[in-house]
Amino acid sequence: MMRRILRVLSLVSLLAIGACTAVTTTEPTTTATTTATTATTAGTTASETTATTATTTTETTTETTTAAAVEYFERLELITEDPAAGAMVEFGLYEPAGAEILAATYNPYNYQEINVQMTFSKPSGDTLSQYAFWFKEYAELQVVGAAYDADGYLVSGQEYLRWKTGGISHYRVRITPDEAGEWEYVAITTIAGTVVQTLEGSFEVATAAEDAGFIRIDATNGRTFVFDSGASYLPIGTNLGWWNTPLGSHDYYNWFKSLGENGGNYARIWLANWSFSLHKDSYDNFDTRQSIAIRIDNLLELAEEADVYIMLTLLNHGQFSAIVNPEWGSNPYNSVNGGMIDLPIEFFYDAEAKAAYKNELLYLIARYGWSENIFAWELFNEVDWIDGYSGFVVTNWHDDMAKFIHANDPYDHLVTTSYKYTYNTPAYALTSIDFVAVHSYGYGGVDYLDKLIGEQATLWTRYHKPVFFGEIGISADSGSETYGMDPYGTTIRQGAWGGLMGGGAGSAMQWWWDSWIEQYDFWDRFRGAGTFAARMDLAGLPFSTIWNDGTADVLTLGIKLLGYRTEDAVYGYLYNDAWSYWNHDPAAVANVGIALDLSPGTWRITVYDAFTGEPLSTSDRVSSGSLVLAFGTIVQDVAFIAERIG
Repeated sequence: MMRRILRVLSLVSLLAIGACTAVTTTEPTTTATTTATTATTAGTTASETTATTATTTTETTTETTTAAAVEYFERLELITEDPAAGAMVEFGLYEPAGAEILAATYNPYNYQEINVQMTFSKPSGDTLSQYAFWFKEYAELQVVGAAYDADGYLVSGQEYLRWKTGGISHYRVRITPDEAGEWEYVAITTIAGTVVQTLEGSFEVATAAEDAGFIRIDATNGRTFVFDSGASYLPIGTNLGWWNTPLGSHDYYNWFKSLGENGGNYARIWLANWSFSLHKDSYDNFDTRQSIAIRIDNLLELAEEADVYIMLTLLNHGQFSAIVNPEWGSNPYNSVNGGMIDLPIEFFYDAEAKAAYKNELLYLIARYGWSENIFAWELFNEVDWIDGYSGFVVTNWHDDMAKFIHANDPYDHLVTTSYKYTYNTPAYALTSIDFVAVHSYGYGGVDYLDKLIGEQATLWTRYHKPVFFGEIGISADSGSETYGMDPYGTTIRQGAWGGLMGGGAGSAMQWWWDSWIEQYDFWDRFRGAGTFAARMDLAGLPFSTIWNDGTADVLTLGIKLLGYRTEDAVYGYLYNDAWSYWNHDPAAVANVGIALDLSPGTWRITVYDAFTGEPLSTSDRVSSGSLVLAFGTIVQDVAFIAERIG
């Protein structure tokens, strides 16, 4: 979205305060013991422990040599009390107390200058590597004066961060183990390409409760997403770009709660300079943004609690434009601010700028890559708004950065990007870009569902990757204008159902979350599609689209059909073709019926209310090859599932 400022509030000062309050995230301080751990400093030994998961190839360090023994770290501690598979496990590396020199001598955010990398050996023998990240200890992130309404929503309060008295900055490592049993690790500290210290040890990982794992592309159909567990992931949700009240990152407590109560499981969130960006003040030192890094930690904890999966947008166009939502004047990469480039386009080909940004990527991966609730890294928001845009240069940059992420992210999260328009989007053709997340505000005054279905089909044919609209709307100007055009939230429902059932990988994601969806309490517009999506099982299955595969016929004029067919199920969605945001309550269509090919056997037909997702009727029918299904009268829409039971 080319940003229109809505109600962006500047971050309140982070004040040290005493007594506080209702909502609190406390930085863990408990240290667990580990078994048979050794620390080796180029030949000398000490003791302690570690843990992590995943496999990583790194492009970051060059040739390494081994230096004479220097004990930079006095100990390596397992911070997590009871490590379990499927949950984050955290380690801390500590310099000798009172003799901390690393931050004064080196830049701990520069992975070429100094880095710690832990390689874990799993019980199965597989390995996983993860870098450490620089961390500032804090006491708690809290909402002062928090008050809740009867439904459990935060209605007032002020977010504050209280630093830990006597707290230090130090390295931490985070992983998410995927196996129970004994894990071994080696932690190697490298300075300027020279190995200066090695720590070794082991720790136990308990069997976890059921864990879905990370999100992948379904290799069977190539069109949808799936968890490591094999369950379908069909994203239903909206953009939630940044916080905009004194609740700070706790705005997401309310928004995720609203999504979850209405079947939503997805949000797109920006690392914007007025919210979650780490490089606002410096491209190579994030000390002044440690308070923000902690808020991203909180964001991911809230997402995990609510079962919401985040597309994290790493850069936005305004940072590299002096014209469109201009932030270039304050960009730390700008030479007038001490950076290395004179023009925004140079960010995409200048070697020093690219190396600096890769350092930030390593930090993001190290600190947040453990999270199963990161659905995808989105490299850029609407990159073609940047000043001096060159398709060739920018596409090459995307390929370089996407490959770098894939090489260094031990959990291989998906990677995508976005442009201001639906087409002329060359980075989507790259094998390093995993899926298509286009934007369009050309949906005003058109047949919304026809246009959406047609564009999703065109994009699938062009790229043969999962497709959904990362932003969609009938107005690019404001939420209030959108409300004036669509006061019933009709296009929220049409975007959700049309994306889900019309060839997309998930719902089409609206932009105006705070000034339209939140302001007018339109969260329930997601409920029908979200509840229905949870009943769909496309994982590991080939499927066809029933509106054009020759297996279904609509028998009633004025009704259209969308949906999918697998071997043992049909998921269908019927809607009144006259229904639109300017015709919210169209004339009802009576005696609606479809003829549906169903192989011989017994089929259970369940019809669902498309607004609530609740079942309206269920019947068991015997098919000899096809059935006629009757739906009575449709005013707006209805959904159904036909599943083989015998």
